[in-house]
Amino acid sequence: MNRRARALGILFSVAFVILVINLTYLQVIAARKTLLHPENKRALAKEASIERGKIFSADGELLAGNIASENIFIRTYPQGETVSALIGFNSLTYGRAGIELAYNDYLLGKHEISSIEDYVGEILGKKIPGNDIALTINFSLQKEAFDALSNNRGAIVALDPKTGAILAMATSPTFNPNNIDENWAFLAKDPSACLINRGIQGLYPPGSSFKIVTASAAIDSVMTSPDSIYKGPGEIKIYGNVVSNYDKKDFDEVSLSEAFIFSVNTVFAQVGLDLGAKRLAEYAESFGLNHKIPFDLPVNMSTMPSPSEMDEVDIAWSSIGQANVLVTPLQMALVGASVANEGIIMKPFLVEEIRDHNGNVIKWFGSEKWLEPINEVTAREITKMMLKVVEDGTGKAAQISGVKVAGKTGTAEVANNEPHAWFIGFAPAEAPQVVVVVIVENGGQGGKVAAPIAKKIIQKALEKIE
Repeated sequence: MNRRARALGILFSVAFVILVINLTYLQVIAARKTLLHPENKRALAKEASIERGKIFSADGELLAGNIASENIFIRTYPQGETVSALIGFNSLTYGRAGIELAYNDYLLGKHEISSIEDYVGEILGKKIPGNDIALTINFSLQKEAFDALSNNRGAIVALDPKTGAILAMATSPTFNPNNIDENWAFLAKDPSACLINRGIQGLYPPGSSFKIVTASAAIDSVMTSPDSIYKGPGEIKIYGNVVSNYDKKDFDEVSLSEAFIFSVNTVFAQVGLDLGAKRLAEYAESFGLNHKIPFDLPVNMSTMPSPSEMDEVDIAWSSIGQANVLVTPLQMALVGASVANEGIIMKPFLVEEIRDHNGNVIKWFGSEKWLEPINEVTAREITKMMLKVVEDGTGKAAQISGVKVAGKTGTAEVANNEPHAWFIGFAPAEAPQVVVVVIVENGGQGGKVAAPIAKKIIQKALEKIE
Protein backbone atom coordinates (compact mmCIF):
# COMPACT_ATOMS: atom_id res chain seq x y z
CA MET A 1 0.00 0.00 0.00
CA ASN A 2 2.87 2.39 0.84
CA ARG A 3 4.48 1.71 -2.55
CA ARG A 4 1.19 2.36 -4.35
CA ALA A 5 0.49 5.50 -2.33
CA ARG A 6 3.99 6.78 -3.08
CA ALA A 7 3.57 6.12 -6.82
CA LEU A 8 0.19 7.86 -6.81
CA GLY A 9 1.71 10.79 -4.92
CA ILE A 10 4.51 11.11 -7.47
CA LEU A 11 1.98 10.96 -10.32
CA PHE A 12 -0.12 13.74 -8.80
CA SER A 13 3.00 15.82 -8.09
CA VAL A 14 4.19 15.52 -11.67
CA ALA A 15 0.70 16.41 -12.95
CA PHE A 16 0.61 19.41 -10.62
CA VAL A 17 4.02 20.63 -11.83
CA ILE A 18 2.92 20.25 -15.47
CA LEU A 19 -0.28 22.19 -14.69
CA VAL A 20 1.71 24.99 -13.02
CA ILE A 21 4.12 25.19 -15.97
CA ASN A 22 1.25 25.27 -18.47
CA LEU A 23 -0.65 27.97 -16.57
CA THR A 24 2.53 30.01 -16.19
CA TYR A 25 3.17 29.78 -19.93
CA LEU A 26 -0.42 30.73 -20.84
CA GLN A 27 -0.78 33.56 -18.31
CA VAL A 28 2.72 35.03 -18.47
CA ILE A 29 4.80 34.01 -21.49
CA ALA A 30 2.01 33.62 -24.07
CA ALA A 31 -0.42 36.09 -22.51
CA ARG A 32 0.35 38.98 -24.85
CA LYS A 33 0.28 36.75 -27.93
CA THR A 34 -3.09 35.33 -26.89
CA LEU A 35 -4.46 38.75 -26.05
CA LEU A 36 -3.49 40.20 -29.43
CA HIS A 37 -4.51 37.20 -31.51
CA PRO A 38 -6.95 38.39 -34.22
CA GLU A 39 -9.42 35.61 -33.33
CA ASN A 40 -9.52 36.45 -29.61
CA LYS A 41 -13.14 37.69 -29.51
CA ARG A 42 -13.02 38.54 -25.79
CA ALA A 43 -10.14 40.95 -26.33
CA LEU A 44 -11.87 42.40 -29.39
CA ALA A 45 -15.05 43.05 -27.43
CA LYS A 46 -13.11 44.79 -24.65
CA GLU A 47 -11.14 46.89 -27.13
CA ALA A 48 -14.32 47.97 -28.92
CA SER A 49 -14.93 50.34 -26.00
CA ILE A 50 -11.74 52.23 -26.90
CA GLU A 51 -11.86 54.84 -29.65
CA ARG A 52 -9.37 53.52 -32.19
CA GLY A 53 -6.99 55.93 -33.82
CA LYS A 54 -7.90 57.19 -37.28
CA ILE A 55 -6.02 56.30 -40.45
CA PHE A 56 -5.23 59.02 -43.01
CA SER A 57 -3.62 59.17 -46.43
CA ALA A 58 -0.55 61.35 -47.00
CA ASP A 59 -2.79 64.05 -48.48
CA GLY A 60 -5.10 64.07 -45.45
CA GLU A 61 -7.99 61.89 -46.66
CA LEU A 62 -9.74 59.96 -43.87
CA LEU A 63 -9.43 56.24 -44.60
CA ALA A 64 -10.65 54.75 -41.30
CA GLY A 65 -12.72 56.38 -38.57
CA ASN A 66 -15.26 55.55 -35.84
CA ILE A 67 -18.91 55.90 -34.99
CA ALA A 68 -19.93 55.79 -31.32
CA SER A 69 -22.78 53.35 -30.64
CA GLU A 70 -23.91 52.94 -27.02
CA ASN A 71 -20.76 51.88 -25.14
CA ILE A 72 -18.65 50.84 -28.12
CA PHE A 73 -17.07 52.33 -31.23
CA ILE A 74 -17.84 50.89 -34.66
CA ARG A 75 -15.13 51.18 -37.29
CA THR A 76 -16.04 52.91 -40.55
CA TYR A 77 -14.17 53.15 -43.84
CA PRO A 78 -15.23 56.24 -45.84
CA GLN A 79 -13.27 55.19 -48.95
CA GLY A 80 -14.55 51.61 -49.00
CA GLU A 81 -12.97 49.31 -51.58
CA THR A 82 -10.43 51.83 -52.84
CA VAL A 83 -8.02 51.19 -49.97
CA SER A 84 -9.42 48.04 -48.33
CA ALA A 85 -6.52 45.80 -49.40
CA LEU A 86 -4.14 48.05 -47.44
CA ILE A 87 -6.28 49.18 -44.50
CA GLY A 88 -7.85 45.74 -43.98
CA PHE A 89 -10.72 45.58 -41.49
CA ASN A 90 -11.51 45.51 -37.78
CA SER A 91 -14.34 43.11 -36.94
CA LEU A 92 -15.68 41.87 -33.60
CA THR A 93 -16.52 38.59 -35.30
CA TYR A 94 -13.68 37.96 -37.77
CA GLY A 95 -10.75 39.77 -36.22
CA ARG A 96 -8.42 42.11 -38.09
CA ALA A 97 -6.36 42.37 -41.23
CA GLY A 98 -4.05 44.83 -42.98
CA ILE A 99 -2.89 47.98 -41.21
CA GLU A 100 -5.68 47.44 -38.65
CA LEU A 101 -3.86 44.27 -37.55
CA ALA A 102 -0.22 45.27 -38.08
CA TYR A 103 -0.57 48.52 -36.10
CA ASN A 104 -3.29 47.45 -33.70
CA ASP A 105 -1.34 48.39 -30.57
CA TYR A 106 -0.73 51.91 -31.81
CA LEU A 107 -4.34 52.34 -32.94
CA LEU A 108 -5.50 51.31 -29.46
CA GLY A 109 -2.98 53.60 -27.75
CA LYS A 110 -1.19 50.74 -26.01
CA HIS A 111 2.22 52.35 -26.45
CA GLU A 112 3.86 55.13 -24.45
CA ILE A 113 1.64 57.92 -23.12
CA SER A 114 2.82 61.23 -24.55
CA SER A 115 1.23 63.77 -22.18
CA ILE A 116 0.85 64.28 -18.43
CA GLU A 117 -2.89 64.84 -18.95
CA ASP A 118 -3.28 61.39 -20.52
CA TYR A 119 -1.08 59.82 -17.84
CA VAL A 120 -3.27 61.23 -15.06
CA GLY A 121 -6.40 60.27 -17.00
CA GLU A 122 -5.25 56.67 -17.30
CA ILE A 123 -4.56 56.48 -13.56
CA LEU A 124 -8.09 57.74 -12.92
CA GLY A 125 -9.52 55.08 -15.26
CA LYS A 126 -10.21 57.35 -18.21
CA LYS A 127 -10.10 55.64 -21.59
CA ILE A 128 -7.55 57.41 -23.77
CA PRO A 129 -8.24 57.44 -27.55
CA GLY A 130 -5.80 55.54 -29.73
CA ASN A 131 -3.09 56.98 -31.95
CA ASP A 132 -3.70 58.15 -35.50
CA ILE A 133 -1.71 56.74 -38.42
CA ALA A 134 -0.68 58.65 -41.54
CA LEU A 135 0.14 56.49 -44.56
CA THR A 136 2.50 57.32 -47.43
CA ILE A 137 -0.14 56.80 -50.12
CA ASN A 138 -1.63 59.71 -52.00
CA PHE A 139 -5.38 59.10 -52.06
CA SER A 140 -6.07 60.70 -55.44
CA LEU A 141 -3.31 58.55 -56.98
CA GLN A 142 -4.65 55.50 -55.15
CA LYS A 143 -8.11 56.13 -56.58
CA GLU A 144 -6.66 56.60 -60.06
CA ALA A 145 -4.91 53.24 -59.77
CA PHE A 146 -7.98 51.49 -58.38
CA ASP A 147 -10.22 52.89 -61.12
CA ALA A 148 -7.64 52.04 -63.81
CA LEU A 149 -7.84 48.35 -62.97
CA SER A 150 -11.59 48.50 -63.62
CA ASN A 151 -13.00 44.96 -63.80
CA ASN A 152 -9.62 43.36 -64.48
CA ARG A 153 -7.93 41.09 -62.00
CA GLY A 154 -4.52 42.42 -61.14
CA ALA A 155 -2.53 44.97 -59.19
CA ILE A 156 -0.79 48.32 -59.46
CA VAL A 157 2.10 49.47 -57.27
CA ALA A 158 3.56 52.98 -57.35
CA LEU A 159 6.49 54.03 -55.17
CA ASP A 160 9.11 56.71 -54.72
CA PRO A 161 12.44 55.13 -55.74
CA LYS A 162 14.48 57.61 -53.68
CA THR A 163 12.76 56.83 -50.37
CA GLY A 164 10.85 53.56 -50.82
CA ALA A 165 7.55 55.24 -49.83
CA ILE A 166 4.49 53.51 -51.32
CA LEU A 167 2.47 56.12 -53.22
CA ALA A 168 -0.32 53.76 -54.30
CA MET A 169 -1.11 50.06 -54.14
CA ALA A 170 -4.34 48.97 -55.77
CA THR A 171 -5.66 45.45 -56.24
CA SER A 172 -8.68 43.99 -57.98
CA PRO A 173 -11.03 42.37 -57.20
CA THR A 174 -11.27 43.45 -53.58
CA PHE A 175 -13.87 43.87 -50.80
CA ASN A 176 -15.84 46.52 -48.95
CA PRO A 177 -14.62 46.61 -45.31
CA ASN A 178 -17.82 48.36 -44.18
CA ASN A 179 -19.90 45.17 -44.54
CA ILE A 180 -17.26 42.54 -43.84
CA ASP A 181 -19.43 40.77 -41.23
CA GLU A 182 -22.49 40.47 -43.47
CA ASN A 183 -20.51 39.25 -46.48
CA TRP A 184 -17.85 37.09 -44.81
CA ALA A 185 -19.35 33.73 -45.84
CA PHE A 186 -19.24 34.79 -49.48
CA LEU A 187 -15.88 36.58 -49.33
CA ALA A 188 -14.09 33.67 -47.65
CA LYS A 189 -15.14 31.28 -50.43
CA ASP A 190 -14.97 33.69 -53.37
CA PRO A 191 -12.89 31.97 -56.12
CA SER A 192 -11.55 35.36 -57.23
CA ALA A 193 -9.62 35.59 -53.92
CA CYS A 194 -10.87 39.12 -53.27
CA LEU A 195 -9.48 39.16 -49.72
CA ILE A 196 -5.94 38.88 -51.11
CA ASN A 197 -3.80 41.96 -51.66
CA ARG A 198 -2.36 40.97 -55.03
CA GLY A 199 0.28 43.69 -54.82
CA ILE A 200 2.13 41.87 -52.03
CA GLN A 201 0.55 38.41 -51.88
CA GLY A 202 0.01 37.55 -55.55
CA LEU A 203 2.80 35.46 -57.09
CA TYR A 204 3.15 35.52 -60.88
CA PRO A 205 5.66 34.62 -63.56
CA PRO A 206 7.19 38.00 -64.55
CA GLY A 207 7.69 37.18 -68.23
CA SER A 208 9.85 39.62 -70.17
CA SER A 209 9.78 42.23 -67.41
CA PHE A 210 12.38 39.96 -65.77
CA LYS A 211 14.79 40.80 -68.60
CA ILE A 212 15.69 43.86 -66.50
CA VAL A 213 17.29 41.43 -64.03
CA THR A 214 18.95 39.29 -66.72
CA ALA A 215 20.34 42.28 -68.62
CA SER A 216 21.53 43.88 -65.37
CA ALA A 217 23.33 40.69 -64.36
CA ALA A 218 25.04 40.38 -67.75
CA ILE A 219 26.16 44.04 -67.91
CA ASP A 220 27.03 44.41 -64.22
CA SER A 221 29.25 41.31 -64.30
CA VAL A 222 30.97 42.67 -67.45
CA MET A 223 29.98 39.54 -69.34
CA THR A 224 28.53 41.60 -72.17
CA SER A 225 27.53 45.15 -73.08
CA PRO A 226 24.50 46.85 -74.61
CA ASP A 227 26.31 46.92 -77.95
CA SER A 228 27.27 43.23 -78.02
CA ILE A 229 25.85 41.43 -81.06
CA TYR A 230 23.75 38.26 -80.87
CA LYS A 231 21.86 36.16 -83.36
CA GLY A 232 18.09 36.43 -82.77
CA PRO A 233 16.44 33.57 -84.67
CA GLY A 234 12.69 33.06 -84.43
CA GLU A 235 13.30 30.04 -82.21
CA ILE A 236 16.13 28.02 -80.70
CA LYS A 237 16.20 24.46 -79.45
CA ILE A 238 17.74 23.50 -76.15
CA TYR A 239 17.80 19.76 -75.63
CA GLY A 240 14.65 19.46 -77.73
CA ASN A 241 12.87 22.27 -75.86
CA VAL A 242 11.93 25.26 -78.04
CA VAL A 243 12.31 28.88 -76.91
CA SER A 244 10.72 31.26 -79.41
CA ASN A 245 10.10 34.95 -79.98
CA TYR A 246 6.62 36.44 -80.19
CA ASP A 247 5.10 35.18 -83.45
CA LYS A 248 8.45 33.42 -83.98
CA LYS A 249 9.83 36.62 -85.48
CA ASP A 250 13.41 36.30 -86.76
CA PHE A 251 15.66 39.24 -85.77
CA ASP A 252 18.79 38.01 -87.54
CA GLU A 253 21.66 39.88 -85.78
CA VAL A 254 20.82 42.36 -83.02
CA SER A 255 22.64 44.11 -80.18
CA LEU A 256 21.74 43.29 -76.58
CA SER A 257 20.11 46.72 -76.38
CA GLU A 258 17.93 46.02 -79.42
CA ALA A 259 17.04 42.59 -78.05
CA PHE A 260 15.87 44.33 -74.86
CA ILE A 261 13.93 47.01 -76.75
CA PHE A 262 12.04 44.48 -78.89
CA SER A 263 11.97 41.75 -76.21
CA VAL A 264 13.82 39.06 -78.17
CA ASN A 265 13.44 35.87 -76.15
CA THR A 266 15.99 33.84 -78.09
CA VAL A 267 18.75 36.36 -77.36
CA PHE A 268 17.99 36.51 -73.64
CA ALA A 269 17.90 32.72 -73.45
CA GLN A 270 21.47 32.79 -74.81
CA VAL A 271 22.46 35.51 -72.34
CA GLY A 272 21.07 33.43 -69.48
CA LEU A 273 23.04 30.38 -70.60
CA ASP A 274 26.20 32.49 -70.81
CA LEU A 275 25.58 33.77 -67.29
CA GLY A 276 24.98 30.27 -65.96
CA ALA A 277 22.60 29.16 -63.21
CA LYS A 278 24.78 30.30 -60.31
CA ARG A 279 25.35 33.87 -61.47
CA LEU A 280 21.78 34.34 -62.68
CA ALA A 281 20.40 33.12 -59.34
CA GLU A 282 22.85 35.29 -57.37
CA TYR A 283 21.78 38.44 -59.19
CA ALA A 284 18.09 37.57 -58.87
CA GLU A 285 18.60 37.22 -55.12
CA SER A 286 20.55 40.48 -54.99
CA PHE A 287 17.38 42.18 -56.29
CA GLY A 288 15.36 40.61 -53.45
CA LEU A 289 14.09 37.25 -54.73
CA ASN A 290 14.31 34.44 -52.19
CA HIS A 291 14.38 37.10 -49.46
CA LYS A 292 11.65 38.36 -47.16
CA ILE A 293 10.89 41.94 -48.17
CA PRO A 294 10.81 44.15 -45.04
CA PHE A 295 7.41 45.84 -45.16
CA ASP A 296 4.56 46.99 -42.93
CA LEU A 297 2.33 44.13 -44.15
CA PRO A 298 3.16 40.44 -44.82
CA VAL A 299 4.65 39.96 -48.31
CA ASN A 300 4.85 36.60 -50.06
CA MET A 301 8.43 35.74 -50.96
CA SER A 302 9.34 36.00 -54.65
CA THR A 303 11.25 32.91 -55.71
CA MET A 304 14.09 31.98 -58.03
CA PRO A 305 15.09 28.29 -58.32
CA SER A 306 18.44 27.36 -56.82
CA PRO A 307 21.24 26.62 -59.31
CA SER A 308 21.20 22.93 -58.35
CA GLU A 309 17.58 22.70 -59.50
CA MET A 310 18.19 24.22 -62.96
CA ASP A 311 19.37 22.51 -66.12
CA GLU A 312 20.06 24.46 -69.32
CA VAL A 313 16.39 24.45 -70.32
CA ASP A 314 15.43 25.91 -66.93
CA ILE A 315 18.15 28.56 -67.19
CA ALA A 316 16.95 29.66 -70.62
CA TRP A 317 13.32 29.94 -69.53
CA SER A 318 14.20 31.60 -66.22
CA SER A 319 16.19 34.25 -68.09
CA ILE A 320 12.97 35.41 -69.76
CA GLY A 321 10.92 35.27 -66.56
CA GLN A 322 9.26 31.91 -67.08
CA ALA A 323 9.87 28.37 -65.70
CA ASN A 324 9.68 28.50 -61.89
CA VAL A 325 10.37 32.21 -61.40
CA LEU A 326 7.53 33.76 -59.39
CA VAL A 327 7.30 37.36 -58.18
CA THR A 328 4.99 39.79 -56.43
CA PRO A 329 4.21 43.14 -58.07
CA LEU A 330 5.99 44.85 -55.14
CA GLN A 331 9.12 42.84 -55.92
CA MET A 332 9.10 44.01 -59.53
CA ALA A 333 8.53 47.60 -58.38
CA LEU A 334 11.72 47.26 -56.35
CA VAL A 335 13.53 45.89 -59.41
CA GLY A 336 12.45 49.00 -61.31
CA ALA A 337 13.39 51.19 -58.34
CA SER A 338 16.93 49.82 -58.29
CA VAL A 339 17.46 51.04 -61.87
CA ALA A 340 15.76 54.38 -61.18
CA ASN A 341 17.79 54.94 -57.99
CA GLU A 342 21.30 54.34 -59.37
CA GLY A 343 21.41 50.69 -58.32
CA ILE A 344 20.08 51.08 -54.76
CA ILE A 345 16.83 49.58 -53.47
CA MET A 346 15.32 51.47 -50.54
CA LYS A 347 13.28 49.59 -47.96
CA PRO A 348 9.60 49.97 -48.96
CA PHE A 349 7.27 51.45 -46.34
CA LEU A 350 3.60 52.30 -46.06
CA VAL A 351 3.26 54.11 -42.70
CA GLU A 352 4.77 57.58 -42.60
CA GLU A 353 4.07 58.65 -39.04
CA ILE A 354 2.02 57.94 -35.93
CA ARG A 355 0.38 60.75 -33.96
CA ASP A 356 -1.34 60.76 -30.58
CA HIS A 357 -4.94 61.97 -30.31
CA ASN A 358 -3.66 65.51 -29.69
CA GLY A 359 -1.82 65.52 -33.02
CA ASN A 360 1.70 65.14 -31.62
CA VAL A 361 4.02 62.92 -33.70
CA ILE A 362 5.18 60.03 -31.51
CA LYS A 363 6.86 57.94 -34.22
CA TRP A 364 8.18 58.77 -37.68
CA PHE A 365 9.28 56.31 -40.36
CA GLY A 366 12.04 57.49 -42.69
CA SER A 367 13.80 56.00 -45.70
CA GLU A 368 16.38 53.26 -45.28
CA LYS A 369 18.65 51.46 -47.72
CA TRP A 370 17.89 47.76 -48.23
CA LEU A 371 19.85 46.28 -51.17
CA GLU A 372 22.33 47.36 -53.84
CA PRO A 373 22.15 44.75 -56.62
CA ILE A 374 23.93 46.71 -59.38
CA ASN A 375 26.33 49.60 -59.69
CA GLU A 376 25.49 53.10 -60.87
CA VAL A 377 26.97 52.57 -64.34
CA THR A 378 24.85 49.46 -64.94
CA ALA A 379 21.74 51.31 -63.74
CA ARG A 380 22.38 54.08 -66.27
CA GLU A 381 22.84 51.57 -69.11
CA ILE A 382 19.59 49.78 -68.24
CA THR A 383 17.81 53.14 -68.03
CA LYS A 384 18.92 53.97 -71.59
CA MET A 385 17.59 50.63 -72.80
CA MET A 386 14.28 51.11 -70.95
CA LEU A 387 13.94 54.57 -72.52
CA LYS A 388 14.26 53.02 -75.96
CA VAL A 389 11.58 50.43 -75.09
CA VAL A 390 9.07 53.28 -74.67
CA GLU A 391 10.40 55.43 -77.50
CA ASP A 392 10.82 52.78 -80.19
CA GLY A 393 9.99 49.34 -78.84
CA THR A 394 7.23 47.32 -77.20
CA GLY A 395 6.28 50.02 -74.67
CA LYS A 396 5.21 52.86 -76.98
CA ALA A 397 1.75 52.97 -75.36
CA ALA A 398 3.41 54.39 -72.21
CA GLN A 399 4.71 57.51 -73.98
CA ILE A 400 3.85 60.83 -72.30
CA SER A 401 4.24 64.12 -74.16
CA GLY A 402 7.07 66.19 -72.68
CA VAL A 403 8.13 63.44 -70.23
CA LYS A 404 10.81 60.81 -70.74
CA VAL A 405 9.42 57.47 -69.56
CA ALA A 406 11.65 54.43 -69.09
CA GLY A 407 9.91 51.07 -69.15
CA LYS A 408 9.82 47.37 -69.85
CA THR A 409 6.89 45.29 -71.00
CA GLY A 410 6.21 41.69 -70.07
CA THR A 411 3.91 39.04 -71.47
CA ALA A 412 4.06 36.09 -69.09
CA GLU A 413 2.82 32.79 -70.43
CA VAL A 414 0.32 30.88 -68.27
CA ALA A 415 -0.69 27.28 -68.86
CA ASN A 416 -4.07 26.91 -70.60
CA ASN A 417 -4.92 30.61 -70.36
CA GLU A 418 -4.16 34.05 -71.74
CA PRO A 419 -0.77 35.45 -70.64
CA HIS A 420 -0.40 37.98 -67.83
CA ALA A 421 0.28 41.53 -69.03
CA TRP A 422 3.13 43.39 -67.23
CA PHE A 423 4.67 46.83 -67.41
CA ILE A 424 7.41 48.34 -65.24
CA GLY A 425 8.14 52.02 -65.75
CA PHE A 426 9.56 55.13 -64.11
CA ALA A 427 9.67 58.84 -64.89
CA PRO A 428 11.08 61.33 -65.51
CA ALA A 429 13.89 59.06 -66.70
CA GLU A 430 16.58 61.70 -66.07
CA ALA A 431 15.46 62.29 -62.45
CA PRO A 432 12.98 59.53 -61.48
CA GLN A 433 10.24 60.48 -59.04
CA VAL A 434 7.91 57.51 -59.38
CA VAL A 435 8.13 53.83 -60.29
CA VAL A 436 4.94 52.13 -61.45
CA VAL A 437 4.26 48.42 -61.92
CA VAL A 438 1.09 47.11 -63.52
CA ILE A 439 0.00 43.50 -63.88
CA VAL A 440 -3.28 42.48 -65.48
CA GLU A 441 -3.99 38.80 -64.95
CA ASN A 442 -4.60 36.96 -68.24
CA GLY A 443 -4.69 40.36 -69.95
CA GLY A 444 -2.60 39.48 -73.00
CA GLN A 445 0.33 41.55 -74.25
CA GLY A 446 1.97 43.85 -71.74
CA GLY A 447 2.63 46.57 -74.31
CA LYS A 448 -1.01 46.74 -75.34
CA VAL A 449 -2.76 46.24 -71.99
CA ALA A 450 -0.50 47.14 -69.04
CA ALA A 451 1.54 49.99 -70.62
CA PRO A 452 -1.48 52.32 -71.24
CA ILE A 453 -2.59 51.82 -67.63
CA ALA A 454 0.90 52.62 -66.35
CA LYS A 455 0.89 55.80 -68.46
CA LYS A 456 -2.23 57.05 -66.62
CA ILE A 457 -0.71 56.35 -63.20
CA ILE A 458 2.64 57.96 -64.04
CA GLN A 459 0.90 61.07 -65.37
CA LYS A 460 -1.23 61.37 -62.24
CA ALA A 461 1.74 60.76 -59.96
CA LEU A 462 3.81 63.48 -61.58
CA GLU A 463 0.88 65.91 -61.30
CA LYS A 464 0.62 65.20 -57.57
CA ILE A 465 4.37 65.47 -56.98
CA GLU A 466 4.57 68.80 -58.81
